[in-house]
Amino acid sequence: MIRRRSTITTAAIVLATICLSVSLLQFKQQTSNDSDDATASSPLLRPQHPHQQRHRQLSLPYHNEDHSIPTNKAIQKLHTSYNTAGPLSAPINPHLISPYTLEDVLSVIPTFHDIFGVVIYDPPSDKFILHYSNNMRWIAGCHKLITSFQALSHSLRQMFPERFNKDATPNVPELALALSSGDYPGVGHNDCYVGLQSPPCVPTNLAPVLQFGSAFKSPDIYPTMISMPMAQINHVSCYQTFAAHSMVCPYYLPRSPGNPQGLVFEETVGLHWDNLIPQVVWRGTDFSYLHRLYPRLRQPDFEMDVGSKLTKIPYEFNVKVAATRAMREVYDQLIPRWKSVVWTAEAEREAEEKMRELASAGDGSSEEVVILPWANMKFAAAMHVGVKTPTSDLPYYQEFEEHGIPAIGEGMSLETLAQYKYHIDTGGGGGTTWSGTLEKLGLPGLLFHHETPMKDYLHDKLIKWVHYIPIKEDLSDLKEKFDWAESHPELAKQISDNATKLAKALGTPEGFSIMYKEFYDTPLRSVVEAYQPLKPQDGSETPVDWKEAMSAIIGQDEFLRPIMSCAGYYGHDCEGLVTDLEFSRAARHGATG
Repeated sequence: MIRRRSTITTAAIVLATICLSVSLLQFKQQTSNDSDDATASSPLLRPQHPHQQRHRQLSLPYHNEDHSIPTNKAIQKLHTSYNTAGPLSAPINPHLISPYTLEDVLSVIPTFHDIFGVVIYDPPSDKFILHYSNNMRWIAGCHKLITSFQALSHSLRQMFPERFNKDATPNVPELALALSSGDYPGVGHNDCYVGLQSPPCVPTNLAPVLQFGSAFKSPDIYPTMISMPMAQINHVSCYQTFAAHSMVCPYYLPRSPGNPQGLVFEETVGLHWDNLIPQVVWRGTDFSYLHRLYPRLRQPDFEMDVGSKLTKIPYEFNVKVAATRAMREVYDQLIPRWKSVVWTAEAEREAEEKMRELASAGDGSSEEVVILPWANMKFAAAMHVGVKTPTSDLPYYQEFEEHGIPAIGEGMSLETLAQYKYHIDTGGGGGTTWSGTLEKLGLPGLLFHHETPMKDYLHDKLIKWVHYIPIKEDLSDLKEKFDWAESHPELAKQISDNATKLAKALGTPEGFSIMYKEFYDTPLRSVVEAYQPLKPQDGSETPVDWKEAMSAIIGQDEFLRPIMSCAGYYGHDCEGLVTDLEFSRAARHGATG
């Protein structure tokens, strides 16, 4: 695209999560879908537990979704319904939780291989106790389980003051909860899970699992998994704060000198839609992508994918063009964030060619204009020996950059990103981007939302073509959707404005209370109320020893040990019970931020 040198200004993005009226939800079901366009097999679970029953085979049509562009009339109808309903007005689908027992909770254990715990409220000590299986790995991501447990304990105490009060309630019973966390659920990875072996795979009678992190978009994969706010300070900690004090976190309020952590809106940076830079921009970290679902997707190898092919081209041939073509040849093998780099490389080659054409015209026009590549998606950082490092400091990325593959990008603040008209929230290791989507809700541009098999809880409030433009998992329709937005500026701006309304609604007590009710209060109350405490066989009122019951259920093959306890009265009254596990700094001091 062409921009006059003298008028180049800056721009931004926005897209939000918001709910609509029943008519919008019906339209959503009829005209659009939520899954991706990849070709990997559906993830399935094969638990090995003596109590599992009634299994079913799953067939998940991930890759038959309709990503076509609706008619202008259909989009306008959506927007009219949205404006009538208002932000956050439509309810999400309720969680239908069947009664469950301690045995049902313990039956969940074999379906996970890490980042999973069993939470027990112990009446004698009046504490919540987190148990972790000796048969599971303790990995770095387990600090998110600890953060989730601490927030959960504190919230349960605040929400159920009578239920968890041994002094006020005679013979107060135990409570057992299944808790998981992480960028991606730590479910068991085996042949059945990736669809290479015949089911049975998933029990239909599992206890509910509170997943504080990204969860499966399709409820058929793990039917009892409940998507909860992510184990991050601007998510679960904000809901914990609201449960205790009915206060909205600063992360959801407008950014200002007194609130540097807030969201950035159009008025924050003084930018208008018409002055935004018309590029699809992204900056982020080079992570893996859903490696359990797509083990064959990879990052590129320069020598194998590019260098070996450059040795075969004529000397006079443009090396950047040849390298870009070589990257396109392996496009289908690359993880999405590297696919976006390929799009950027091609956009830069196209812009360079158009500039050469202008220069060859000889009329001086090339000195008056700048042709911007439509794509500007690059890596600002990568993990190197466990440390997030600028890509400009790493030889791996430098080699691509030297051959015209724009893998290296400068870091951008939200204020800088706000200068661009189009944004994309390309998924990382867990298939989503925990902070990116939330932060991009308030920017003054338009969000291209990367649709994958995974979701975060707030995605349930996002309606495609109302708050964002959906992009296939393999990004193959990104250019087409960009061209549509450029040719339909009024509709594109309406989508951006709708997103801004949602983002601003989240920062109000009324708006956040709706999110709190739907994504925190209601699921927690449903799970607690569905639990069936242990009962003595003689019909007496004497409490049953849950420790003895648990030992009898799990037998000798499984050993759950208590690793942390929290009283839940304060945000810092947790205590580590073991010394051989590496907790996070926050966990050791019992703080959730």
